[in-house]
Amino acid sequence: MPNLDFYAADDDWPAVLDAVFELGLFRVFESDSQRDCELREFSTAAEVAAAPGGRHLALYVVGSGAAPMVRRLDLPASVPGSPTFRYRCEGWGLVQLYYGGPVGVQELRWSHTNHNSEKRAAAWATAVPRLGDPAAWNWAAVTSASGKLNRVARRMAVSKIGSHPVLPHAAQFIADAGLRYEYGTGIHATPSYGMSAR
Repeated sequence: MPNLDFYAADDDWPAVLDAVFELGLFRVFESDSQRDCELREFSTAAEVAAAPGGRHLALYVVGSGAAPMVRRLDLPASVPGSPTFRYRCEGWGLVQLYYGGPVGVQELRWSHTNHNSEKRAAAWATAVPRLGDPAAWNWAAVTSASGKLNRVARRMAVSKIGSHPVLPHAAQFIADAGLRYEYGTGIHATPSYGMSAR
């Protein structure tokens, strides 16, 4: 599963979104809808940035397989008037794009891209039959488009921490907040037990 974990903050995320649309390879969906709302497909980076669900995206590589499936998830009715459903975007060959971003001023979480491999999808096909036959997907197209997105993110970087590209605003955030300890899913101002500074 070719993934990329990278650091992005503030205006880095709109720049990544611009790149997604400029590549012209993807249809862009929320991974999960807001509660009691339909799943949204976005047509511009500005729409994504303004949407409450615009931090977790499912990218469909155009022409790579059947259109993404939208699955309704019914929510337990715990309180009268509480939300009753939401929708999830699903498909074997979807590329996931998540924005981690700052958590206060003590942590910057990785942003992330990833997708299934053909081998992994085939291994899980009998466990998740609703997603259909993984062989129906054009895995070469999925891998190519995902790789192009990862290369764009790497080119945007101004430095690296370990294997993780650091985009410009993330670099400034890290410097300003004095983040020095990388563990878990990001970089922190304080160490985890036994950790040393980078």
